[in-house]
Parts: sequence; structure tokens; C-alpha cells
Amino acid sequence: MDERLEALAGSHEGVLAAHEAVAAGVGKAAVHRAVRARELVRVRRGAYVAATVWREASQDERYRLGCLAVARSRPGDAVSHHAALAVLGLPLWGHASERIDLVTDTVQGVRRGGVWLHPDDGVEVSPVGSCLSVLPARAVVRTALTMGAECAVVAGDAALHRGLVDEAELRREVGAVSVHEGRGRALDAVLLMDGRSESVGESLVRLVLRRLGLHPDCQVVLRDLHGSFVARVDLMVDGVVLEFDGQTKYSRRRDAEDGTPEPGQAVWLEKRREDAIRRLGHPVERVVWDELARPGLIGARVRAARALVSTSTPRPA
Repeated sequence: MDERLEALAGSHEGVLAAHEAVAAGVGKAAVHRAVRARELVRVRRGAYVAATVWREASQDERYRLGCLAVARSRPGDAVSHHAALAVLGLPLWGHASERIDLVTDTVQGVRRGGVWLHPDDGVEVSPVGSCLSVLPARAVVRTALTMGAECAVVAGDAALHRGLVDEAELRREVGAVSVHEGRGRALDAVLLMDGRSESVGESLVRLVLRRLGLHPDCQVVLRDLHGSFVARVDLMVDGVVLEFDGQTKYSRRRDAEDGTPEPGQAVWLEKRREDAIRRLGHPVERVVWDELARPGLIGARVRAARALVSTSTPRPA
């Protein structure tokens, strides 16, 4: 690949736009040759990602790279909706990976292939890495309108947890949505968000429980009758502890210097922790990824476990 193309891509996380190549003195023919040689990946017209970067990227990372490349191909435009969530490094769930939203200087919304253009209407934007983005609260609320509650809540939980937004900002953004656009749906999603959630899995389990008519509490600290700390659990509903198990918590981090236990020891420590929780009178149920698609199963397990809750259980702190 032309050295100037390599330099352009290397200075912007592996992405570049055709107009940048031309400005650097690289003709369009050289860009096309790089695509044919599989040195560049064309994600949209005029938007490219270095093939070495693309090959090593996960599916979600490829979506983020595509958003960056498209934004660079349209100077002055800003990523919005779930494209902005990706650029901001917030988790995505149930999103349309073929869709990229931008705010731009247009009178009304228009779709061009997989790129959706929205009027900027004076919306506030800020630089994020190598492109412009709407602010996190705007991205979360607008995502609720296009991708639905699950996608918005997963990202909103993470944004609240990281301090990127607060509830007042989210509510102000809801107020900027017209009734015709779906203000009610946006508000419903915001009311489901909880910044105490620490993972995508926890957020999704909480949503499942809420849809079952249950009212879980997040990140509950449990203490014994003497007030001594016992555990902090992902979720609790009606005295039943629910832990989301992403199948990674027992894996050993390589070269850890903080005393991370070996896998076998971690399993033993987790068993002791669960035993201590059960001694307090709280049944423990674990939920794994595959079970998220079976809410009835989760609900049945919670209802069965409620019968095992001890009436003398100490109250959570």
C-alpha cells in the first residue's frame, strides 16, 4: 500500500476517507488498487479501513471502525444514535450493524443506503477521537427511538455507571423528543435505566425481571446479623439473589499482579461466597447468556426460589 495511505490510516485508528487521500496527493487510482489488493476495506463510498486493522477487529469493533470511517468521509457531520454509542465506547446490544446515523446540514431526514442523515437543528456535538459525535445523553435517547429499549438501556446503564450522563440530562433529552417521534417510548426506556448495573448481562437480566412484573434491586450489599459484610450481589428480588454468569469470571488473567486466584481457587472461593449468602437465608440463582432468551424459565426459577427465602433473613444494607 502507498506509504501516504498507510500514514493516513495509521494516524486515525486505521480509518481514512477518499478526500483525505486526494488532499495528501494520493490519487483515487491508488486507493482503488489498495482495495483490490485487499490492503484497504471499503465500508461505504469514500470510507475505508486498513485491512490489517479490520481483520483483527471483533464484530462490534468493525462497526465502530465503520462509523469512524464514514464520519471522516463527511467532514462536519457527527455520528448519532447507536453509531455515537459505538464511537463513545458504550456497549451495544440488539443493534442494526448495517445502519449508521449522522447529524448533518439537511432540512429533513434522509436515508442513503445504510447511512441515515438527520437535521442537526443546532444539536450540540463534541470531538471523540477522530470524529465528531452528539453528546452521550442524546445518543442514548435517540437510540431508544430507533433500536428499542434493550439497546438503549444497556448503553444507558453503562453511561450512567461511568458518569458520562446523569438522569437529569437523559430527561432533558427526552423532553426534546416530540410526541410524534416517540417521546413516550424514550421516557419508558430512560425510566428502566440504572447506573448501578456493572455489565450488559446484569442489565439484560434486570430487564427480563421487570418485564415479568418483578422489581429487582441492583448491586445489593448483604451483611450478617452483626453487620459484617458478606457479599455484594448482582441482583435481588423478593429475597432471591440472582447472579449473571458470563462464563468468564473464573478465568485467570494472564500476568496478573493483584493476586488473582487460579481458576480452581476462584471456583472454591465463589462456592464459599454462595454458601455464606445461603446461610443468610437467600436462595441463589445464576443466569447465563442462553437463558436470557427464555424469560419464562427465569421467572419460574425465581418464583420457586421465593419459597425458600428465610423469614429471619437480615435486611440488605
